[in-house]
Amino acid sequence: MVKTWYFVRVKPRAEKRMQAWLKGSRIWNYLPVYVNVLKVQRRTERFENPIFPGYLIAKMDAAERVQALKSNLVVLMIPIDKPREVIHQLRQVVRAMKSSQELKNVPMASKAGKFVKIKSGPMAGLEGYVVKRGGKLAVVVNVEALGTAIEVAVSPDDVD
Repeated sequence: MVKTWYFVRVKPRAEKRMQAWLKGSRIWNYLPVYVNVLKVQRRTERFENPIFPGYLIAKMDAAERVQALKSNLVVLMIPIDKPREVIHQLRQVVRAMKSSQELKNVPMASKAGKFVKIKSGPMAGLEGYVVKRGGKLAVVVNVEALGTAIEVAVSPDDVD
């Protein structure tokens, strides 16, 4: 059977439960997360939060899709038309998450800005659109299939 890539929209705060359910059903899935460290009552707590709240990625055939819908956690399944392009964008986002602490989810940037590739620094090779926010330079990495983006603060010297 032919397997299709999907963005799986789940019920609020159910991303990790759905990931565990899919793993138990032997369905390939991916939940990109970032680590958030907080001080709570004199101790340090480490939280893993989804980069895109409410979404995870899965590759499944028709029978597996029906099985996933029976989990009672799925709200919507969005087929990914160009999986290679989306995977490239997600790798860019995950790379940005690992190399920078100054990140935030933003609405997708228009393509009217200048498209750049970061030439040096910890995020060398990252591609996106340049924006200026309050005198600081940032690169916006789009994930077009979800209509969202990640904004990464960069040094002007690092941008090509």
